[in-house]
Amino acid sequence: MAIRKFTKSDLEACTELLITVYNREPWNEKWTKMTAGNHLTELIHRMRSFGYVFVDKTTIVGVLFGVERTFWSGEEVYVDEIFIHPSYQQKGIGKEMMRHLEVYCKENDLEDITLLTDKMVPAHVFYQKLGFKMSNKTVFMYKSC
Repeated sequence: MAIRKFTKSDLEACTELLITVYNREPWNEKWTKMTAGNHLTELIHRMRSFGYVFVDKTTIVGVLFGVERTFWSGEEVYVDEIFIHPSYQQKGIGKEMMRHLEVYCKENDLEDITLLTDKMVPAHVFYQKLGFKMSNKTVFMYKSC
């Protein structure tokens, strides 16, 4: 098993993996091949975007997409997506991918890693265990149209 940079030839496998992960508990979303493919394509075509895949033999079982951003306090990384195949969850792959991201940050003089997650899913606790803190100043809000 190894982590390597995402390539455009990985897009289809990453699309299928996104659907496998998010269309089941606890998310129960309704991704299609088209919407998932479009979502990932949009992420990878932004300035300063990057991605990594976690591969078991020849199968992609984990994905991380992010983007480098300029903030008033310095350069940072925003994690857009990180998802692991359900059969591989809770085996340290997500943790290994986040550690890989920390190395990437150090190598590229990036000061912070930022992300959004839902308090009602296991990822919230996962990020807390990795040392992420909840902001007392920021709140994520939404309104349906």
